Amino acid sequence: MLCQIPDIAKGVISLFVSGRLSTQDYRTQLQPLIAQYREQTGKVFLYIEADVLLEGWDVSSLSGGDKVQLPHFDALVFVGGPDWVGNAVNLLGPFMQGEVAWFPLEQKQQAIAWLQQ
Repeated sequence: MLCQIPDIAKGVISLFVSGRLSTQDYRTQLQPLIAQYREQTGKVFLYIEADVLLEGWDVSSLSGGDKVQLPHFDALVFVGGPDWVGNAVNLLGPFMQGEVAWFPLEQKQQAIAWLQQ
C-alpha cells in the first residue's frame, strides 16, 4: 500500500508505505506525483515513511515489461520500516541519481531537517 500523506514541507512529496507495493501503486500514484512536482517546482524531493509491515515490491507484478524504474529525483529520505530497509537504502544509495538517506522512525525530525537542507 502506498498513500500520500500531508506534505511534511512545501515542495516535498510525502508518502506512507506498508505491506507489499505493486506496480499499480507506482504507476497510478507515484509517477503522477513526481511528474506534477517536477513540473511545478523543477525538483523532486521524496519523503517516504514506512511501518514495520513493509514487505517490498510485489515481485510477480515486476516481471517482464512491468519493471519499475524510479524516475530521477533530487533527494529521497526513507523513515522507519523494518531493519532491512535501512540496510537496503545504505547499500543502494550510492547507485541512485539523487541524494538518499534513511532514518529510524524515532529520528523523524532529523530526517525532515536533512531533506530541507
